[in-house]
Amino acid sequence: MGSPRLVAGWVLIVLLYLSLGLTNVVTRAPWCDEAWFGNPAYNLAYKGFMGTTVLDPASSTWKSVKLTGIDRHTYWVMPLNLVTNAAGFRVFGFSIFSMRLLSLVWGLLALGAWGAILWKLTGQPVLTLGSLGLIAVDYHFLMQASDGRMDVMTVALGWSGVAAYLMLRERRFGLAVIVSHGLTAMACFTHPNGALLVLILLVTTLYFDRRRIRIKTVAIAAIPYLAGAAGWGLYIARSPADFLAQLLGNASGRGPGITTPIAALQLEISYRYMDNFGLAAWSSRAGRLNAIPLGIFLAGVAVCLLVREIRHHPGYRLAIVWTAITVMFLTWFEGLKTVFYLIYLTPLYSMLLAVAARWMWRRRPRLRVGLAAVMLVFVALQAARTPVAASRNPRRTTYDPVVQYLRARFNRQTFIMGSASLIFGLGPDWRILDDFHLGYNNGKRADVVVIDPHWADVIEMAQTQQPSIYAFVTQLLRAEYQEVYNQGGYRILIRQPRL
Repeated sequence: MGSPRLVAGWVLIVLLYLSLGLTNVVTRAPWCDEAWFGNPAYNLAYKGFMGTTVLDPASSTWKSVKLTGIDRHTYWVMPLNLVTNAAGFRVFGFSIFSMRLLSLVWGLLALGAWGAILWKLTGQPVLTLGSLGLIAVDYHFLMQASDGRMDVMTVALGWSGVAAYLMLRERRFGLAVIVSHGLTAMACFTHPNGALLVLILLVTTLYFDRRRIRIKTVAIAAIPYLAGAAGWGLYIARSPADFLAQLLGNASGRGPGITTPIAALQLEISYRYMDNFGLAAWSSRAGRLNAIPLGIFLAGVAVCLLVREIRHHPGYRLAIVWTAITVMFLTWFEGLKTVFYLIYLTPLYSMLLAVAARWMWRRRPRLRVGLAAVMLVFVALQAARTPVAASRNPRRTTYDPVVQYLRARFNRQTFIMGSASLIFGLGPDWRILDDFHLGYNNGKRADVVVIDPHWADVIEMAQTQQPSIYAFVTQLLRAEYQEVYNQGGYRILIRQPRL
């Protein structure tokens, strides 16, 4: 792996990843999830407590769940990402850029982990570089690697655990167990989907070393999880009732679909695949081109499943098993069906596609021209999707003008109800409450209401899902507020003084 050409390949992949990732970092407008997780990290870094003060305990901003005590303790998500972001804010300052750049570093770590895994499983540097190249241009991987959410951190820690196990197992099995499970335990305390990476690590251990496993091995593996649980338990002990309310509330609607397997499979195909690869009813004609990479992904998987030589290769077979586990987990044990979790899947598809392409190149030389054309189209469509989306520059064209308008006319004492994402533009010390119910549950009234496209959607959805709240919000806006700004999907309304 040390030849000049291979080193140049590594450098090119890293530069490509960073250039596409940074394109997302600087052009995408901040959004609510980033603020919901950035706000408690800021409070921990600078105020000494981990409450989410942009949310109100009586407000129902997420799946109609009351997040009891959320302004004092943040329990609805796992703690490690919040703590890591708090450290990042202390070093680099609070901003959407520092938050996203930390995610970009986690994505780089994930690429390194996959490189180590592929090299160890196959010993083929060209295949390893080809796989990483496909991952580096993958739109969905890049989206999460340049986002302030915790998904890329979870993936990076989990796959680093698998990589550590593969690299250490032959010479120091005990060390391989403790290091690998230490990393996957950290993944679990970053996001519950870390359990998927624990499962993959366990399967990998059984695949290679089931005869070496003893009771001592299980005990060593359990240490990091017990230590993490003990640390989190100390924080939970501050308010167990709030913990139960928040965690159970956030868990609602995410439950396994194994009891209704056909319906879960239909939702997986519709929500996870069709909606995110250009096959949704609202997809534009140009957007439907994104179905081509999906078709090529699935063709690569099919080749790996159908070709006996690939299936019987120990390393390739393990990658197929990992992919099958991930597909089953996301289909039948994860009910939200969100696009964010494609980061657990598309890198595996990229690996199998690289394996299939290499096999066809070597075993079917007559198809090389067609194969090269297909792969060129795949890479072009994947790589182009990021800059095409970035060319709209929603931060500069929609988000920044709203921030500038608010800054010019209001100050930190102004009570604003709007998306929590405004804290990245206005500052974390502005009085912003993310409550699209506009005080229906808490009686609070904002001086200014900012309605972004997401708020507009959820308010409209309330018309059928929560008609009483919809009636309250629309009547309140009509009776007490005057619109002063309407641009780029954002509306600003100011409360009028009572006569």
